Amino acid sequence: MKYISALLFGVFFGCIVYMGLDLLYRKRIIINKRLRMAMNQSDSDEADANASFSARILKPLSNRLLGFFAMFVPLSATAQEKLTAQLMQAEIRMSAKNYSAAVLLLSIVCAGAGVLVGQLLGKPPLTSALFGAVGIYAGVALSRFQLKGKISRRKDEIYHQMPDALDLLSVSVAAGLGFDQALSYVVRKSEGALIREFDTVQREISLGRSRKEAMERLAERCGSIEIQTFVSAILQADEMGASIKNVLQIQAATIRETHKQNVEEKMQKLSVKMLIPMVLFIFPVLLIVLLGPAVPSIIQALGSMG
Repeated sequence: MKYISALLFGVFFGCIVYMGLDLLYRKRIIINKRLRMAMNQSDSDEADANASFSARILKPLSNRLLGFFAMFVPLSATAQEKLTAQLMQAEIRMSAKNYSAAVLLLSIVCAGAGVLVGQLLGKPPLTSALFGAVGIYAGVALSRFQLKGKISRRKDEIYHQMPDALDLLSVSVAAGLGFDQALSYVVRKSEGALIREFDTVQREISLGRSRKEAMERLAERCGSIEIQTFVSAILQADEMGASIKNVLQIQAATIRETHKQNVEEKMQKLSVKMLIPMVLFIFPVLLIVLLGPAVPSIIQALGSMG
């Protein structure tokens, strides 16, 4: 009976939250609909109608829910700037407030799961509350681990794409293209995290942003030392009037040589890292295979000596 009551209470609470969000965002929804009708966006309406259930229902509802919880998240300006930079480096298209609200929701869900586990195990209320506190910590730790992991994987992807991308960019400039045209050519011919960032730089420049500002934003989004070095070299060449072709050739050769040295260093470390699994898993098996048949003879010899 108590589970049915809890389920009914959850449904009732969800309806209250949905009604509150609908009242909160009703004016904005009406304005967006009027703008669509005024702009005659029949194609976009047809695309929305053909979109999946998650894109039409779940995603807008989750965005509204995050926007509602974001109002209750205390976030200072410094912490918001830091989190925004981390989200850009992880390529997460979400504001710092909404991400903090998502972390809050995840922590609440984990806390509820911890309390529910405590109740199912028949623990006292204090122990169940302790399970809930552990769930809150697990939600925060899981979100931070996921964010750091995305940043690390994206930096590695950008680092491994840099030699080929810079080589293609250098060859394009040497063939007579300007820097912006060469960047557009690289974007058309390649794909990956670094190529998406180059595409963003190209779009920002085409929309009127200066090359210096667009490249500085590129270094900020990537958060990589190699990208920062590349951006500094390009901007310095622009300011001093040097040839971008020579700068790109030097940068491409330097990045490729550095990448080669890092790969060779990792290969040399493999022999040392392989000792641990060999000692733990391979050598004991070899000893069993080699000495196993001799164990009965050894035991029999020791028994005869006694």
